[in-house]
Amino acid sequence: MLNEVQIEGLVARESWTYDKDLFFRVASYRDAGLPNKPDIVPGRDEPDYVNVRYPGGATSLFAPRKGMRVRVHGYLQSRDFKESMADFLEKARKGGGELPTIENPDKILIDRNIVEIVAARVVVIDDASGGKKAR
Repeated sequence: MLNEVQIEGLVARESWTYDKDLFFRVASYRDAGLPNKPDIVPGRDEPDYVNVRYPGGATSLFAPRKGMRVRVHGYLQSRDFKESMADFLEKARKGGGELPTIENPDKILIDRNIVEIVAARVVVIDDASGGKKAR
C-alpha cells in the first residue's frame, strides 16, 4: 500500500505544540483542471485546509508563521478521540455568535476523528517576509 502526501500551501494560522510535536494548518488552493471547491464567497477561490503534525518539531528551529508558503512531504494519519460537548462548545464560541445552553455538557461525549499529514520534511518556499527560502 502507498501512503505518501505532498502538499503545497500557505500557513493559515499560528502554529501550536502538543507534547514534543509542532502543529500548523495549511491552506492549499487546487490546481487548474481539478474540480472547484464550492464558493463560500461568490467569485472567490476557496482553499482546502489540512493540519500538519511535525513530530519532534516543538524543539526544532522551524517556526511556521501565518502566510508562509510551505511544501510538506509526509503521510496521512487518522486518529479517533472523544471530546466533551463542553470542549466542543468552547471552541465554537471562539468563532462568535449565539450557541445553545446545554445542561451538563461535560457528561456528553462525542466521537471525533481527525485526518492530518504527518510531516517527514517541510520546505519553506516563501517565508512571508519577501525572502525566498526554497531548498
